Amino acid sequence: MQALVWKGGAELDYEELADPVPAGGEVVLSVALAGICGSDLHGYRGHPGPRVPPLVLGHEAVGVFNGERFAIFPLIGCGHCEHCMQGEVNLCPHWQLVGMQRSGVFAEQVAVPRTCLVPVPADMPTERAVLAEPMACAVGALAPHHIAAGTRVAVLGAGPIGLLATMLAAGRGARVIAVDPLPARRELALRLGAEVAAAEPEQLEQASVDLVIDAAGFQATWRAALALARAGGEIVMLGLGDAEAPFAMASLIRRSITLRGQFAYSRRDFDAAIDALSRPGVDVDWCEIQPLAHGAGAFAALVGEPDRHAKILLSPALAG
Repeated sequence: MQALVWKGGAELDYEELADPVPAGGEVVLSVALAGICGSDLHGYRGHPGPRVPPLVLGHEAVGVFNGERFAIFPLIGCGHCEHCMQGEVNLCPHWQLVGMQRSGVFAEQVAVPRTCLVPVPADMPTERAVLAEPMACAVGALAPHHIAAGTRVAVLGAGPIGLLATMLAAGRGARVIAVDPLPARRELALRLGAEVAAAEPEQLEQASVDLVIDAAGFQATWRAALALARAGGEIVMLGLGDAEAPFAMASLIRRSITLRGQFAYSRRDFDAAIDALSRPGVDVDWCEIQPLAHGAGAFAALVGEPDRHAKILLSPALAG
């Protein structure tokens, strides 16, 4: 099979690999469409974490098995702990991710546990279904919070997850403020339901919101989240831009703000994401499809020209 192989740093090669051989309980899917996630760019930028090259990256995908389409639930847990038994594989102490600890989806085929297969509705376009994984991140971010008509929400970072969170919150009637330094991303946020889009949090001096979603995760957005949240408000942090930095804990305490971290999603969140994407009017035209053979160029474009490329999906079937 052909695959896009990360060799470390910014080196990606499109090359021939042996077809995957499924282990017990696994199946091999033919990849129809795969999305490049911001976390896939970490290793490319020189922050590999647990990724060890050479490695096929990628964990967002729709594939075909026995003639049927499936989205891949890419988190794999031990299957026995309390969290796994409750469908919260993201909280399993031994979780693994397709494309991180094992071979990923930027290939013509991928082997995954059969339990990772999530059926795609027959009438759902593949280019919608492939967004199930980032949409699940947005669903997980909003799930514990009461979002209704008039709820004031600020979304910091208008990358794909921030944009999908904007879409979800606005769809529930929330009044959404989006913050992103890139004009094209702000325009997209407005298109997907934000009432206001600002380049910097400082432009929102009068804002006081019920919920802040930090989809960027840098020290500057941590500070902005505290500044934007009303007294008694809530902040959910899911961006992983900075691993650690100083945080104004006194402000959090004195204003009784609830702070919550959110990693990935549960199986329930993933199923809810499929449901959300199946609704009429979901706008995915801001995603672009490129051949898998051009994957190295797609990575370079996302890193070097983020104002021109919001989300790139890779297709093994498209000619290079």
